[in-house]
Amino acid sequence: MLENISFGLREAEILGLAGPSGCGKSTLLRVLCRLHEPDSGCVWLQDRHWDEMGILEYRRRVCFIPQIPVALAGTVEANLHYVYDLHRDLARPKDIGELLERVRLPRNLLDQAASNLSVGEKQRLALARALALQPDVLLLDEPTSALDADNAKHIIELLAEICGNGALSALISSHISEHLHIAERTLIIEERSIRSA
Repeated sequence: MLENISFGLREAEILGLAGPSGCGKSTLLRVLCRLHEPDSGCVWLQDRHWDEMGILEYRRRVCFIPQIPVALAGTVEANLHYVYDLHRDLARPKDIGELLERVRLPRNLLDQAASNLSVGEKQRLALARALALQPDVLLLDEPTSALDADNAKHIIELLAEICGNGALSALISSHISEHLHIAERTLIIEERSIRSA
């Protein structure tokens, strides 16, 4: 789908990814998180080739949040605890509800079945799970597509704040140009290649 592409993501940078529907934005993000293997080429993360890391370590450090988020079976609280069950080296927070509040979800959802959440709530739950991993890079595919304008603005501002604090870098795909205004740079996918905007 994409040929001869090369780009870098700097520490604490928000990089936008734009292009028409079907151009390969989602596919690129899936390759970068190793859900799909590329025909050729590789990814380097802080001077380490991705083959030097186990898949679990790599996916903890490079988190992908798809456009249609996945809620795991069980309660919202169980969804959040899953992160710490899988990655035992991470310190489990004393107050798991703070993870929800960070993405503007109320604490009273902790006891709810995650499957009963709206798509927008599932999207924010997926972001809360990803942030709990303390990743180096977030890959977000249309992160505000299922949110109303107010919550979309909050998520975009939250991402800007987190990256601005130097906590992580983000690659955000969006067809909505105003959601890419927080990006320091934007890459455009067109005709099977990438160029800077």
